[in-house]
Amino acid sequence: MRVLLTACLLLFWLPGWSQRFVLPDGEYMDTTVSRQAGCQLKPTARYYSVNGKYPRSSDTLREQAQAFLQRGGHTYTGSGYITFRFVVDCSGKRLPRTQVLQTDARYQQYRFQPELVEKLYAYLNTLNDWRIARSPNGQETANYIAYIAFKINHGKVVAVCP
Repeated sequence: MRVLLTACLLLFWLPGWSQRFVLPDGEYMDTTVSRQAGCQLKPTARYYSVNGKYPRSSDTLREQAQAFLQRGGHTYTGSGYITFRFVVDCSGKRLPRTQVLQTDARYQQYRFQPELVEKLYAYLNTLNDWRIARSPNGQETANYIAYIAFKINHGKVVAVCP
């Protein structure tokens, strides 16, 4: 009983780090797949077909992301792209399961420092204003697959797409 209590206390006390899984089909930051009951049977579309772009400008996101990285006082290296792919459900909530794609400036597979990827994922978790996707007639809501890519130059965020 004492061991169980200690284990529970440690689990609730430890800071929440994202889980990183490298699988044959890609790298994932979290494998939790849970949708709200009303969204489970809804269709899933691509962000561009339902106007699912995040409602802030790319420049604003770039400034916020770079400021978020600087708060830790770390310096990062590498140049290329870190892209997060995830689903936004029919209520506008980002689902935790996130695929991570990393490439160098020539779009060749590349691995950035894990701390940089973790920090950008933590920044992604602060974005809570995802749009609710609607059908063309506006009556039905839908889930959609979204992407956010950070262009990195010498360890600094220089652009965010889309």
